[in-house]
Amino acid sequence: MHVPQGMAYASLAGVPPVYGMYSSFFASTVYMFFGTARHVSIGVFAVASLMVGACRIRLAPEPDELPTNSTGPLGDIGPLELTSALTLVVGVVQILFGVLRLGFLTTYLSDPLVSGFTTGSAAHVMVSQLNKVIGVKLPRHEGAGMLVWMVRDLILSIPSTNLAALLISVVGILFLDLGRTYLNPRVKRFSPVPPPLELILVIIGVILSITLGLKENYGVAIVNTIPRGFPAPSLPNTSLVPHLISDGVAIAVICYMFVMSMGKLFAKKHKYRTDATQEFYAVGIMSVASSFFPVYPVGASLSRSSVCEMSGANTQLYTVFSSTLLLTVILSLGPFLEPLPMCILACIVIVSLKSLFLQVKELPRYWRISKYDFAIWLTACLTTILTDVTKGLIISLAFALFTVVLREQWPRFPTVEVDGMPPQHAPEGVSVIKFESPLHFANVTLFTDKISELIASSKSEVSPEDSCKIS
Repeated sequence: MHVPQGMAYASLAGVPPVYGMYSSFFASTVYMFFGTARHVSIGVFAVASLMVGACRIRLAPEPDELPTNSTGPLGDIGPLELTSALTLVVGVVQILFGVLRLGFLTTYLSDPLVSGFTTGSAAHVMVSQLNKVIGVKLPRHEGAGMLVWMVRDLILSIPSTNLAALLISVVGILFLDLGRTYLNPRVKRFSPVPPPLELILVIIGVILSITLGLKENYGVAIVNTIPRGFPAPSLPNTSLVPHLISDGVAIAVICYMFVMSMGKLFAKKHKYRTDATQEFYAVGIMSVASSFFPVYPVGASLSRSSVCEMSGANTQLYTVFSSTLLLTVILSLGPFLEPLPMCILACIVIVSLKSLFLQVKELPRYWRISKYDFAIWLTACLTTILTDVTKGLIISLAFALFTVVLREQWPRFPTVEVDGMPPQHAPEGVSVIKFESPLHFANVTLFTDKISELIASSKSEVSPEDSCKIS
């Protein structure tokens, strides 16, 4: 799965497909020695790739993304030079968080926040791939409202649709989705490992592209050049660091959040523990080490991690096997993937987003459990959709922290009967209440007011000498 997903997500980051494979190879190999999450598959994933792509467009746009006779904000900086420096910043930030033992901060990234944020991010990812589905090239946007502009451009470009690319995309999406829905459960009866549908689709796409001449005869965009071997290591351009701090911090948090949340998921299932501080060191060291090559920041993928678990992997040593296969492709098989249609990679990305969009089903449960969690989910999702991924994360986190203040200052204040508990055998004139918060200066006034209201509205007759004195 590293091969098709690495190539597909690299297009989100705005770098050639082979660099997605480089990123996954170096990061997973280094993480194997330092990580505590045994089943997590380290590599490129959609959300971080999208954030890297937004940073790349803003600071190092391609020549065709710029006005005539102009350069980017940082001059003639190449995308790969920028992403390597960004990877270094991400790694340094993560190591610094580990030194300061800030792993506890991830507790504020609650499940509703992460679910809403990733759903909103999935909308950005899907829209960014639709132009490849219909076979047209569109400008990329950034900042607030970028999704609206992208949808507008897509609608205006419909008359220019490449029908061959659209047909391939529809068939590819149906193949992957129906295969996951109907074929995988049947195969699971005989084998714990699901069939590699993405890889099968890539192979079919390459064969069709060669036999039908999709680029020459139908104008379908293909991957083009994939070099053999690795580029020589070099020092990242540290002069770019001051321009990358804000993006680096946001991406560092997101990458760590995905690794840690999936690590906790599998650790709970298999009854072992992950170390939050050690994970900061692990992801930080892998990012710093990888930054000496043309890569971009990576995290963890749930789909790949699930496959590793189903394959029987119990330690990170399984990375030796996956990295060996990835190394084989990089060293010798890469050129065979050059005819692959880009719309096939878009299909892989879009189908992988299905589980993120299905998180919308969690909304009724959040509404029943906690209106605050419901509001956090909606805020995280909508702000991410209406602004961009980085701003959406910042606004979502600020709103989640604000709800903590609201919960403390205005907690629920039910009597046990209202709360649905069995009737209590209390003496006449006694009411049992539950104050759902620690008592402190911010809510003491509410507490005394509610007690006074309860006493005043009590149906029992309470003599003045038996009344409570509230102070």
